[in-house]
Amino acid sequence: MRELMERLDAVVASARRAEERAAEWSSRQFVGRADEGRIVARTDALGTLVALEIHPLSRKRLDARRLADEITAAVVMAERAATDARDELMNAPRP
Repeated sequence: MRELMERLDAVVASARRAEERAAEWSSRQFVGRADEGRIVARTDALGTLVALEIHPLSRKRLDARRLADEITAAVVMAERAATDARDELMNAPRP
């Protein structure tokens, strides 16, 4: 009986740690940068765009097509960072 209680305690502790990691991950924002850091995209943990900052220099020196490409690159990097963090969370070793 004691061994079962110890195993149950270990499972409960592991579940608690997993919940804490998931809560921390879900509150994070992930950043992607382009055009030498002048374009910054931020996503939430699910990869949803929550902010986009475009430096005036980028608007001035890039034509519409290149600006669109750089914005897309920044967003993709932020989405990829969110996905990598999720994968790391899901593949974390379990005791």
